[in-house]
Formats: sequence, structure tokens, C-alpha cells
Amino acid sequence: GVVKGDSYGISAYLPDAAGLREALARAAGHDDPGYETALANYMNLPSGIDGGVYDLTQKTVAGLDNPYDKAVAIREFLLANYSYKLDVGYPPGRSDFVSHFLLVSKEGYCTYFATSMAVMARIAGLPARYVEGYLVYPDDDGVTEVTGLDAHAWVEIYFKGAGWVSFDPTPGLDW
Repeated sequence: GVVKGDSYGISAYLPDAAGLREALARAAGHDDPGYETALANYMNLPSGIDGGVYDLTQKTVAGLDNPYDKAVAIREFLLANYSYKLDVGYPPGRSDFVSHFLLVSKEGYCTYFATSMAVMARIAGLPARYVEGYLVYPDDDGVTEVTGLDAHAWVEIYFKGAGWVSFDPTPGLDW
């Protein structure tokens, strides 16, 4: 029952990258039954993913043994090598959506980037889930109006001892 004019407040702790990496490394040593649940539910991959996606992922995370570093490497790879574009066509024939984006078209919108990061994270051994919601920026008074144009997709990766952490691989955004 959200109606126009409804409002609420939110606050969040947003650590810098070094602080987050350190906190996740410390948390990894703790007992976490949620991690086993995440592994059981967020590691499956669809059939039909081109072998090139597996190779690309392994190359992207080569030499990295820290889960956070792997997640950042995948995110940075997507940000550096793919273009944001709203007007994109469907993959030809029965071609896999992620394989086509990563290996052929190299352009898409947030859904393309988030889905690809989730798949690559899972290939790299990281429990990952695709998330949809809204990305909004408040005005100078700290207020924003949320509309369908603010719809967005990103990825959450589960880190043992810490839980789900958001990553946004879509270019042009600063969160």
C-alpha cells in the first residue's frame, strides 16, 4: 500500500573498499550456518553457458584467493570492458543471454551487467544472487521521488561470517 506522498528514512554504513575488505577477511573465520545455505542455493548455473565465459572468468580472477578480491576483479572487469546501452537486441537464435553479452555484443543495461556478474561470481566459487530494486539519489533537501525510471539491478555476494554484500557492475553509477 505505498501511495504518492508516503515517505520514510533510511541510513546505512558504507565503508570504503579497504575497510570492507578487512572486515570481510576478519568475519570469514567465524562460524556461519548461513554460508552453507548460500552455497546450497546460490551456486547453480544455467545450462548453455559458453565455455568462453568460464575461461573469461578464470582469467579475470587468476591468482586471487580472497573472495572479496575476486568479486572486485569481476566488477572492475565488467566496468572496464563493456558499454551501457538501453537499446540492445536479443541474442540470436537460442544463444545464451550472458554468453552473448560477454563474448559478442559487449553492450547492455543493468540487467545484462548484474546477470553476468552473478554468473561469473558463481563460476569463481562465490555464492551470488541477482537483485532488482531502485537506485535513487536524494535532492539537496535529502528527498527523492521514486518512479519506475529508477528501477535498477545489481548483485549481492555472500561472504562467510558477514552475509550478503552488494556490488554494482553497471558503468556510470557511483555506489
